Amino acid sequence: MTPPETPSSSCPLFQDMSLDERQEVLARLIHESFPAGETILREGRSTQMLWIIVRGRCEVAKMMHDETEQRLAILESGAVFGEMSFFNPAPHSASVRALNEVEVMQLSREHYDELERICPSGACKVMLNTVKVLSERLRRMDDWTADFVQRSDAPRHYEEWRDFRAKLYSDWQF
Repeated sequence: MTPPETPSSSCPLFQDMSLDERQEVLARLIHESFPAGETILREGRSTQMLWIIVRGRCEVAKMMHDETEQRLAILESGAVFGEMSFFNPAPHSASVRALNEVEVMQLSREHYDELERICPSGACKVMLNTVKVLSERLRRMDDWTADFVQRSDAPRHYEEWRDFRAKLYSDWQF
């Protein structure tokens, strides 16, 4: 079902797509609305959906060990979320909540698999553009974390960061 509104051209998911590829992707998106305060995606649950904010703003929040919630980001129209669990089936690492009335479009894993069969180039661009989104987020996280560690008064934070980073980049099991 094609929604009445389409994502803005600022949505990174549609970058470098031809008109035909874009139409094939749009034909597989499901439109949904959420009122302010409603949780769209819940940390710890697992749904294989790729979400695009068409209108509105969302908050990304993570539950901390002390049972408090930490805001990680605010997402605006055109933003994509749910990408980690979409391509790597696992529980969501954070929750996403509507800050105001939000309209989203979602691509299910089933519809993505169909897109791979019908329009492989469109599916490939969805995947490539999602990798770009993840890479940019990781780059910003690296910068933020390095800055945080550098500003820290405790030298042990630097050692912890160095050890974490070494494990992150060398201990991956594929």
